[in-house]
Amino acid sequence: MITPKLLQPGDRVAIVSPASPPSSDQWKKGIDVLESWGLEVVFAENFLAKHFGLAGTDEQRRADFQSMLDDKSIKAIFPLRGGYGSSRFLDALDFSDFNENPKWIIGFSDITAILCQMDQLGASSIHGPMPNNFCQKGGEKALLSLHQLLFKGETNIQIPSHLSNRLGETESTLVGGNLSLLAHLIGSESFPNPAGKILFIEEIGERLYHVDRMLVQLKRAGYLSQLSGLIIGGFTDCEEAKLEIGKTVEELVLEHCAGTNYPIAFNFPAGHIPNNFALPFGTKINFLVNNENVQLTGQL
Repeated sequence: MITPKLLQPGDRVAIVSPASPPSSDQWKKGIDVLESWGLEVVFAENFLAKHFGLAGTDEQRRADFQSMLDDKSIKAIFPLRGGYGSSRFLDALDFSDFNENPKWIIGFSDITAILCQMDQLGASSIHGPMPNNFCQKGGEKALLSLHQLLFKGETNIQIPSHLSNRLGETESTLVGGNLSLLAHLIGSESFPNPAGKILFIEEIGERLYHVDRMLVQLKRAGYLSQLSGLIIGGFTDCEEAKLEIGKTVEELVLEHCAGTNYPIAFNFPAGHIPNNFALPFGTKINFLVNNENVQLTGQL
């Protein structure tokens, strides 16, 4: 596994917009945070471009991302926000120099597509907050977890256990991201191989029968039976309008994971929620679920 070097004050980091454009100036507070960490922030040429609902044309977004991949002075790439559009140019990116010049890529939501591509390349990445939501109220601990991971290589998350959790312990690599994006990537070269790994999933704004359909897709493709663990993050605003499925997220997950025996944790603090803790993808992590708490711990 290719693991980029930890950051240190003075490092140069890049801001790109591979998906949707920012809808406010909230991202500027995120830049202030990066600079307060002692980092030198470099902006891609088209990071504030707009092309309908995208942050520039596919070629503009691809060229910006490629330029930061190729720049040997850049130690980490921060997409400004998610939204939609990263997978539209993913196949046109050239990662041939990445082995010699690895760098952290940090994001969530639509950036799941890029994180999954990194897993296929055998490279570590970080599922975590982006500058547009660094300063979201209630997200202070999540931001601290990102700093700890980037500068010290530490992951140490502990939360109270959920009544629906399935107990157990495993140590493996972490993959996943937004459920809609994972379903979208199935059949492509970017979909990560989940066999023997811990899968993390989260979602926002999907009706529960949509969630059920995507879980069925993962199950029918054989992926849910191959895992060593499953972490369910925030399923924000995923509700039923007319009792379309008659089950909760927890009930759906346990139904589709029937016949497996790996640990499952619900209500994990990651995803489209204020406390979106940083998760190290592609590196070994210990995942413990007992009656009292859930622990996710590791050291790069």
